[in-house]
Amino acid sequence: MMNQPPPHRESANDTALGKEIVTLLYQNAGKEAFARLQERIAAASQDTAGREFLLQSVQMAMTIRERFEDYQQRERGLNAVIETAHDLTAIRDLDRALQAIVQRARKLMGADIGYLSIHDREQGDFYVRATDGAFSENFKKIRVPHDVGICGYVARNKSPYSSAEYGKDPRFSHAAPIDTAVTEEGIKSILGVPLLSGSDVTGVLFVGDRYVRSYNAWEMSILSTLAAHASVAIENARLFEQTRIALKQAGDANALLKKQTADTQIAAEAHEQLTSLVARGGGLKDICEMAANMLEGHVSVIDEGEQLICASTADAFEPVDKDHGEPRAQAVLNTHQDKIHAALVESRMIGRSVTAFATPAETCRVSAVVGNRGLLGGLVIRTARELNELAVRIFERSSMVTGVVLLSQERSDYAARQEIPAIFRGLLSNPQHNLARLSEQAAHHGLRLSKPLCLAVIQTEDGKSSYMLKKMQASFRIANTLFDEIDGAIVLVSGMTTHGELRKALQLFIGREVRQPVTGIISKPVAQATALPECYQSMIRCLSTLNALGRAGSIYLEQELTLYAFLFEKRSAEDIDAFMSSALGKLYQEGKQRKTELARTLLSYLDHGHNARAAASEQNIHINTLRQRLDAINALLGNWNEGNRALEIHVALRLWRLREDA
Repeated sequence: MMNQPPPHRESANDTALGKEIVTLLYQNAGKEAFARLQERIAAASQDTAGREFLLQSVQMAMTIRERFEDYQQRERGLNAVIETAHDLTAIRDLDRALQAIVQRARKLMGADIGYLSIHDREQGDFYVRATDGAFSENFKKIRVPHDVGICGYVARNKSPYSSAEYGKDPRFSHAAPIDTAVTEEGIKSILGVPLLSGSDVTGVLFVGDRYVRSYNAWEMSILSTLAAHASVAIENARLFEQTRIALKQAGDANALLKKQTADTQIAAEAHEQLTSLVARGGGLKDICEMAANMLEGHVSVIDEGEQLICASTADAFEPVDKDHGEPRAQAVLNTHQDKIHAALVESRMIGRSVTAFATPAETCRVSAVVGNRGLLGGLVIRTARELNELAVRIFERSSMVTGVVLLSQERSDYAARQEIPAIFRGLLSNPQHNLARLSEQAAHHGLRLSKPLCLAVIQTEDGKSSYMLKKMQASFRIANTLFDEIDGAIVLVSGMTTHGELRKALQLFIGREVRQPVTGIISKPVAQATALPECYQSMIRCLSTLNALGRAGSIYLEQELTLYAFLFEKRSAEDIDAFMSSALGKLYQEGKQRKTELARTLLSYLDHGHNARAAASEQNIHINTLRQRLDAINALLGNWNEGNRALEIHVALRLWRLREDA
């Protein structure tokens, strides 16, 4: 306690001065006002005891004022803490809460600047999250490493730190970029306290002043309290964010589960409708129509040879291709054959449907239809936009139902075709057995053996006769015709009136559907089925001769090759080449343009029975030119037009023409 002033006798002047002391206290006057009053008392009072009493009274009044200011400051600090706690419950935005804490700290301390640096876990440094009173953009963007500056010191030691003169303080490490930013902001004094979450420092709360000053223990304490609130705000925000993410994930999972359940139900209902359709006797066309209506697109079924079987009629695009005048579904298959083939192969491998191609106008998806014995075909859909997951699931279930129908049809077709090989074995074997029974069986498949018949034998490259057979079974439609695969070749027996018509029909089909080289022989019509075995053997000889000549890729008439097949049966390509070389001598030089012209001229001359004018007309040359060429031939071959030599030369020239055509 302060010493009491000695008793004295008051004068009127002392009484007035005493009242003034009380008035200054009441008005909460500053230290300067009390200092001026002390000077007046010292100068005005004559009574030493009275002067001493008044001076001590002024000093006591100043002490009371300082205590009152201290109480007010503590009250402001407590209010700041209470308001900050209120912010933590009222403000959900972390940035707003941190900004409020920084503003309150600066105001409470009466500082020039307040700011908050947060620890970046990924980069391992601190960055400024909130500021109040700062004007330098560089200062607001500053990043402080863990081992530099006051921020690093506070983070490492996990305790408050103050510096009266930042620039001259040697107790922490300085870094030029950081010091430059602090200098631009004009900061001289700094107080920093850590934000703690357990034992981890999550940030540092600062106040600073642009003049040299020190910070007392109470200021450190109240700033630490605000820092603790900031730490709670950050931790709460982290927990709120985790909760929000967890709730969102749970909500998303629940929504996804509901959607998947609904999609599964819709897909199951679609599958049930398709299954019911098939159970009622619906075919592939009906499946296409139902799937097209469900998925708002155009659906078609292709076989294992990628040929169109059927398609939905309600084409959302064009029913007929404008350029080719053919059904749009067929035009798409022809235009995008390679892409659809690749998608069909991929779909078969992965067991799911695959997008074949996409254009701005339409998207095409393919689903392979697979049975126990391999590929049965495919389901193709074209839509204006890509199918969503539900639509894809319905499409794939449509593909499964399509597989059931295709498999059923395959079994029916197999049952109907299983006697065809027996018919061919009976017709082509020598001797034939029970021709009457064979006639009945053939008639069941639309072939009448009582009429003249043409026989055709076709070989494919690389042994792809099975592929061609499937193509023919799918789309080769000629009345009164039966075909099958025998010994790696396709054999046809047809009741067409002329062999030329059959060759034309086969060439058209092969060019449109098979699209790969084939070699074939077609016989002239035979009057009775009993002639088929001998005809078949003759055609096998013709094919052997063509192979020896290296002649492939065309369909020949039997009469074009019968003579050579008979003469060169079981002869190799080397044997035929030796015969041609012996018969033609110096004229036989493949690749020589002049010799080739002479050979063609001589062949034409012989074909026209030594008629020079007819041969010249066929060769489109003057008759004198033809005679000059004959003279050149005489010079090469000598006396070629005598006896059997002319026949040998004629045969050799025909063989050469066959080989040259290859």
